[in-house]
Amino acid sequence: MYFLYNLVLIILTPLLILFFISKKKAANFANLTERMGFLPKEILPSTNHSIRIWIHAASVGEITASQAFIKMLKQEYPSAWIGLSTMTQSGLEIANANLPKIDSRFLVPFDLFFAARRAMRLIQPTIFITVETEIWPNLLKYAKRYGARILMVNGRVSVRSIGMYQKLNRFFQKVLSHYEVFSVILPDDSERLIAMGASPDRIIVNGNIKYDRLAHDIKPEFYDEMRQKLNLTGDELILVAGSTREGEEELLLQALSKIKQKFPELLLIIAPRHIQREAEIAKTITENGFKPVMRTEITETTRITSEHVIVLNTIGELFKVYSLATIAFCGASLVPLGGQNPLEPAAWGKVVLYGPSMEDFLDAKALLEKAGSGIEITSPDQLAATVIELLQSDQLTHLGSAGQQIIQSQQGSSARNLELVKKIIVR
Repeated sequence: MYFLYNLVLIILTPLLILFFISKKKAANFANLTERMGFLPKEILPSTNHSIRIWIHAASVGEITASQAFIKMLKQEYPSAWIGLSTMTQSGLEIANANLPKIDSRFLVPFDLFFAARRAMRLIQPTIFITVETEIWPNLLKYAKRYGARILMVNGRVSVRSIGMYQKLNRFFQKVLSHYEVFSVILPDDSERLIAMGASPDRIIVNGNIKYDRLAHDIKPEFYDEMRQKLNLTGDELILVAGSTREGEEELLLQALSKIKQKFPELLLIIAPRHIQREAEIAKTITENGFKPVMRTEITETTRITSEHVIVLNTIGELFKVYSLATIAFCGASLVPLGGQNPLEPAAWGKVVLYGPSMEDFLDAKALLEKAGSGIEITSPDQLAATVIELLQSDQLTHLGSAGQQIIQSQQGSSARNLELVKKIIVR
């Protein structure tokens, strides 16, 4: 199976190279060499680093979630080399901005056998930590070959992906055998990993490290910062729609038209998951009778009115913008894409709405619904009706506070995962 996996990747490699060359940017050539395992000398550990910790997180969400855990690692092992790899440029930008004290931040090599082998030989990590479900067969194989102990933290397997893994059960049983420990979020994740071929005696349910990061990152000054940057008065009723995906903006704007029949002053802020869609979203806003304004276009002279819909076309500001919300909506849920993290707005004490597709965040959904601060809606009409009902209710603040409190009660997963690292390193 490894042979077939590598054969397919080798066949696809020319297409991958052509994609990078077609971008015609110097940065892409540098990225391409890095992705092929030619890691620059300045990011590599020195011979003085007796402990080398390589953490791999897919992109913005996983890096953001693991910040508290990574900071704990640096505090516990101040003289160790700690490197963080990610799949995307946006993930790299977030890592550079939010984790400047770790030693290295870089784009992970493609899972080509020669690229993975070269990168692991250069770094030779003491421990290789994957965040959530970043299961890359060659990286794991060569991490093990070069002496690394391998740990999964915040492990989760969605109901959407388990079918694919089960079809390749024999292959993934071999791949998962490289892990020493799986630290997962929920018992359901444990059961799905076992169905994939993981050994049950290597799995520990440790909760979600996202709760620890959220507790540390709530800062009252973010409200004033974003209010000033968006030129708002602070008196607005605001619906913040975070991490929206293609097809959802149209549905949100349909709901907005109905909400404005009762609350004409309501302001909508849309934060698309992929900011390169800004022109497409602006066109959709205009077609629905509203005025789009890009976050990057707002200056101190820009007058924001209820006719505007603000598009947050920046990276790394959504968490702060949730502080402005009267009510929040989490995207990738009215379309069948598994949802986005509802904990970020809930940590600010906001009631959170989402569609029926929340398969990737079932633990967070269940927790918020238990508190009454998470509400599922299935259509633009229901979204509008629910927003109107909440705005008319005297329970909105109470419901939001209940969600905030239940999130605070879930802290401690990062510390438990740190203990696992300490045990694995001394073995």
